[in-house]
Amino acid sequence: MIKKYMLFYTPMCPKCPKIKEFMADKKLEKEWVDAATKDGLEKARELKVSSVPTMIFFDKDGKEVARATTIEEVKRVIENKSLCDV
Repeated sequence: MIKKYMLFYTPMCPKCPKIKEFMADKKLEKEWVDAATKDGLEKARELKVSSVPTMIFFDKDGKEVARATTIEEVKRVIENKSLCDV
């Protein structure tokens, strides 16, 4: 079951605001990572993120359970009752 998500974004990303808005009321722990910063870029490299937006979903043990790069993919993950109950 998904407990947390990490969103990689940049301030100039035209698609990121829609994802942020969609996720605003979800009861999941969140971490937003600005991939335009030095620390954000390093974190993106560690997790093999090559584009924004990229959202990674994690279970309670910190294991990656899903990854999405579009609002449609994010919605599919969130609406999948076997993965998420928000």
